[in-house]
Amino acid sequence: MQLFVGGYSWTETLARGVRAVMSAPTTGELVLTGTFTDIPNPFHLLPSPSGRTLYVASNVPEGRVHVLRVGRGGSLEHLAERPALGAGTVHLSLHPSGRHLFAANHDSGEVVVFPVESGELIGPPADVVRHTGKGPDPVNQAGPHPHMTATDQTGTFVLVPDKGDDHVHVYRYSAPDGHLTAAGRTHVGEGVGPRHLVFHPSGRYVYVVGELRPVVVVCEFDASGTLRPLGSVRTVPDEADGWIAPSTVVTTADGRYVYVANRGHESVAVFETGAAGALLKRVGEHRFGDPFTTLPWDLLIDPSGSVVYVASQMAGTLTALSADAGTGLLGALGAPLAVPDAACVVAVPAPATRPRPPVS
Repeated sequence: MQLFVGGYSWTETLARGVRAVMSAPTTGELVLTGTFTDIPNPFHLLPSPSGRTLYVASNVPEGRVHVLRVGRGGSLEHLAERPALGAGTVHLSLHPSGRHLFAANHDSGEVVVFPVESGELIGPPADVVRHTGKGPDPVNQAGPHPHMTATDQTGTFVLVPDKGDDHVHVYRYSAPDGHLTAAGRTHVGEGVGPRHLVFHPSGRYVYVVGELRPVVVVCEFDASGTLRPLGSVRTVPDEADGWIAPSTVVTTADGRYVYVANRGHESVAVFETGAAGALLKRVGEHRFGDPFTTLPWDLLIDPSGSVVYVASQMAGTLTALSADAGTGLLGALGAPLAVPDAACVVAVPAPATRPRPPVS
């Protein structure tokens, strides 16, 4: 399987590598096959459904979105780039229709909508939504910090967790022009700092992970776009203390298990779902090492559900973990691969399995 790993560094020496990695899911073997170094702080990567294009969010003071062509063996060619109209671009997502790409600017508080044009390039922004809220943490919540975007299964609504104001914002999406109209916002807890979310495969529930408090908030989502919190569960044991900043949450394709990466605690928490997705029960964790030695930043579940890949920023590694089909618990699988500043990992379809373009 072809993987790409993006990097991030908060030092003056910015990360500059998008790494191509081949993976053998049965053994966990990881092989570095190439490095593309032309983009500073490639914080988040997004492959197109065809697998022919890789979109890259550059987390720099003047954020940008880059478009790369994916070639055989994971080679990358820079095609184009657009200013993201804000600072600290940290996440990209595509609308299911493939017509628009959404970018989140963490530092300056915008969500930007780009039209996807011929050849999977992106055009000038079609819309810009600016958040204005803040939260109780004077350092991390002095202003808005939208951290990602996610579209519901119907393609009607776009959800944006904002670490700065403790809300998940819900926008109604307009297919003809890509405009976003506020449809509501949901407070998920004082000082939680919602960073990332994922839908249960049913589309009825949303799991929101906080960065400032180690919790997952389980929410119900309905056809009107209403998001309603049902409860929360800690991502670490009760006795865990110190700096713990969860970074991402993912769910298996069947919705049985949910995984959360815990920076500081240096672990991946394992949850089992219940009540058709309305409940989460923490059933275990996989630990990596001492505090501030690993910083697991991103997770990717193999399509088979048997492997979870972990990109660890401080350790500078990509690691494959085995996932037990019966329990969801994780175990070591193969040796970690050195990938400096690893902050994001994504998979693209192999060339033989990529959808062919329609014949005209």
